[in-house]
Amino acid sequence: MNRFMKVFAVPLAMTAFSIATPGFAQDIDFGDVEYRKLETREQTEQYMTAALTRQMQAEWGPWYILGPFAGSDEPGEIARVLPPESGLPRMRAGGAGPDLAATYTGKGSGEIGWKELDIPLDRKIDLKVFGSDELNLYGIAYLYRTVTLTKPGRIDVTMGSDDGLRFWLNGKLLVDADAKRGLDPFAHKVTFDLQAGVNHLFCKVTQGVGGWDYQLLTSRPLDPYTDAKLQAALNRDFPSAEQPYYTIETIPVPDEVVLEVGGLAAMADGRIAVSTRRGDVFLVDYTGVNGGSAFAPVYTRFARGLHEALGLASRTEDGREVLYAVQRGELTRLVDTNGDDRADLYETFCDDWGISGNYHEFSFGPKFDAEGNAWVSFNVGFCGSLGKSIAKWRGWVAKITPEGELIPVSDGVRSPNGLGILPTGEVFYVDNQGDYVGTNRMSLIDTGLWQGHPSSTHWREQLPGFDPDPERQPATIWFPYRKMGQSTADITVDTTGGGFGPFAGQVFVGDQMNAAVYRVTLERIDGAWQGACYPFREGGDCGVNRIIFDANNAMIVGQTDRGWGSMGRRRYGIQRIAWTGVVPFEIHEMRVLHDGFELRFTTDVDPETAGDPASYTMTSYTYEYHKTYGSDEMETQGCRITAATVVDARTVRLTIDGLRDGGEGYVHELRAAGLRDSEGKPLLHDVAYYTLQRLPTEGR
Repeated sequence: MNRFMKVFAVPLAMTAFSIATPGFAQDIDFGDVEYRKLETREQTEQYMTAALTRQMQAEWGPWYILGPFAGSDEPGEIARVLPPESGLPRMRAGGAGPDLAATYTGKGSGEIGWKELDIPLDRKIDLKVFGSDELNLYGIAYLYRTVTLTKPGRIDVTMGSDDGLRFWLNGKLLVDADAKRGLDPFAHKVTFDLQAGVNHLFCKVTQGVGGWDYQLLTSRPLDPYTDAKLQAALNRDFPSAEQPYYTIETIPVPDEVVLEVGGLAAMADGRIAVSTRRGDVFLVDYTGVNGGSAFAPVYTRFARGLHEALGLASRTEDGREVLYAVQRGELTRLVDTNGDDRADLYETFCDDWGISGNYHEFSFGPKFDAEGNAWVSFNVGFCGSLGKSIAKWRGWVAKITPEGELIPVSDGVRSPNGLGILPTGEVFYVDNQGDYVGTNRMSLIDTGLWQGHPSSTHWREQLPGFDPDPERQPATIWFPYRKMGQSTADITVDTTGGGFGPFAGQVFVGDQMNAAVYRVTLERIDGAWQGACYPFREGGDCGVNRIIFDANNAMIVGQTDRGWGSMGRRRYGIQRIAWTGVVPFEIHEMRVLHDGFELRFTTDVDPETAGDPASYTMTSYTYEYHKTYGSDEMETQGCRITAATVVDARTVRLTIDGLRDGGEGYVHELRAAGLRDSEGKPLLHDVAYYTLQRLPTEGR
């Protein structure tokens, strides 16, 4: 196996600086370019990007969307002329543009019109915004925006779509692609010849099944180090609602490195190890261990040639730190035997599971328990519209003993992209929405438990004592689809002892589609694990696939969108989320009572609003268990909040009529929009989702 080490040094022109301390306020040096804060973040980013890359200045109007129109799966669908295209003659340079007040008959005979989108420049546009899944299948949508110049000029752009695309500039067709494809924003390289005044951009995007997206990239990219500086300055000057409490900083990735993060591990010396989907392992120094800093990190290639390494863990064995990487077909032990920061030994630690070649047979982990067992999880294959366990132990979670023996533990999983072990020893996993999984879920793993996907139960015949017809294990946590992500990934417990803020001991879960991190609290009622999930931090550069805490009590998120898609401005990377020391007003924990819920908050509440039942609303719903991909919210009904009792400065007890348990478990969606803290401020996030499996007996 080829092995080599490469250190990617920071360019000398890019002076390294650190803003590792949250809440930084110092000036950021951009060399001979003066930083200018304009009215909005988007304007500032456009101006600074243009100035730093010596680009032409242009004023971009907002995007407008029109749709859906009925489409089909027939070839040539993109060429079918629809009524909005009759306005193309009006879209000459300096012309009036389309009639944005016009209405049309859309798919399903509904009346549709143009709607303005709040989408920053260069960001991906998700076109699946038209309501039901039916409206978002086999459809056609139009997009429109303007670009205004003070003098004629040329701008080089790239663009792409999922699926087909036609694009016109000032009424002239520049892109004509009749294709079924995923989004690649670099698919079409186009030069805009722009006139002084208003220029019109008009595009048509067709949809079959799956994703429906469009992206236009207008900015010449900054080098990663300058980009990280600019994003830090923008976060400082235009903070999101979450930024004053939890900063998010991009750790730049050199252009030479494709860091599609599959695994993360914290190293003993303060560096982090990163494995990638492409089979590399890098050691990343952003804290000064080897000369790196937050925005001038040093990357060292530790290993290469692995097969889709979607998990990584660090262990100390016989006084030496080693890494364990999960590949598709094995758990591999990586050892640097001579201290030169490269793996000299690639050892197959366990390969007692199968792969058939199906693209969906991912393997995840390892998470080590207190006894030294490595927990791993295996995707089912995907055949047509259903998951299949073709190869051995696909659809199972297993543990691998310190001697390398694989012990199957629990089956019925679908796409278990994340395992977590509580300090008390319980093991949980997260699964992705799909066949037999109504929405993303988190569930307990224990010997013999069946999680509900039927494809893998036939392997039980090889395990004495396993029930061939098991009962289905209920979800510990349901993550309501889109409200709380679309593709859960990884489970991490806050073990910082308060170094990361007020949520010590709680669970964090990433979302690979929404580029976000969510928070989870758990409790056990009559033997059943259940609890609540809450928003925590959104706005990541890319889909969050892995989460760890580093030596400085910061959360490191590893990101990728390749193959799965995600929100965000980048296709892969790593970011650092750090607590500023300021405590946000949040629901710290939502606990079930026999007649309602107890809410504990991170700061003191305003007694008047906290004690007013009108400050809160609640609905409950569940999901259907079926082989169809995902489930809508089912059996939705309101819950009546009859009393709100302030127990102490940070605790409120809600008495509620209409709580429901049993079945698939009922999500109780709580909103506390009317609640204020002792200073009159609202909650940072005013929603929580409690999955109720069992009501406690009277007395709690």
